[in-house]
Amino acid sequence: MRKPSAALDGISAILLDMDGVLYNGDRPVKGAARAVERFRDEGKKLIFFTNNSAYTRREHAKKLTQMGISAREHNIVTSGYVTAVYLRKRSPHAKIYVVGEKGLKSELRRAGLKLVSRKDAEKATHVVAGLDRELDYSKIAGGLRALSAGAEFIATNMDAAYPSDAGLLPGAGATVGALVGCAGRKPDLVTGKPSPHIINMGLTLLNTKPSKTAIVGDRIDTDVEAGKKSGLRTILVLSGVCTEKDVKKIGGTGMAPDFVFGSIGEVIN
Repeated sequence: MRKPSAALDGISAILLDMDGVLYNGDRPVKGAARAVERFRDEGKKLIFFTNNSAYTRREHAKKLTQMGISAREHNIVTSGYVTAVYLRKRSPHAKIYVVGEKGLKSELRRAGLKLVSRKDAEKATHVVAGLDRELDYSKIAGGLRALSAGAEFIATNMDAAYPSDAGLLPGAGATVGALVGCAGRKPDLVTGKPSPHIINMGLTLLNTKPSKTAIVGDRIDTDVEAGKKSGLRTILVLSGVCTEKDVKKIGGTGMAPDFVFGSIGEVIN
């Protein structure tokens, strides 16, 4: 059996992004399942993580499994889950108005947190915003009422777009941007990449040190930046958002990834 490339020499744990790395929409990236299997054969500890808060960890695990990548709920870290854990620890009695999808609401409820409806938005202590593919005026209006009443503003992430099998689609940045635009204030906290919150959770779950850990992602502004901030080895794949042109733009700077591959399948060759 061939060993993974030199990109993983000395690495015992890997944080694997999903969108754009393992799949695009419902289409698996070629070689992704084989690469994950090889990493495991080599004894690498893995966490699958994503800024996508629209689905629960259980749903993400099911999707990976259907693509031939063995995964269970405890192998998954999402920005929604990180937000839920953060609020459970810091503000267990929070009243949360959510501008986001069912997956985000489910993670918050499972953490024992209370959500408030649109009609009670002014009573919210926190507004949590994530990817919302059914965003409408009334949801934004509810968020504005809560923020105007003094609620803390938390964004699961600020991704402008995410890759799908139909190309790039608007990300959570569109949801957050709508609230920023009308409320005139930026989020007080961002929990997803490139925030250290999601990286620290991954390191804790894997019980590993940054120097022994690699992050594999498809975005320079989230995955690579997050890895650089936390002292991880950074591996960029060009199967999602970023292109060779993007890599050339930051060449020679502190934001340049340690390794660049066309896809995750090339990492093991």
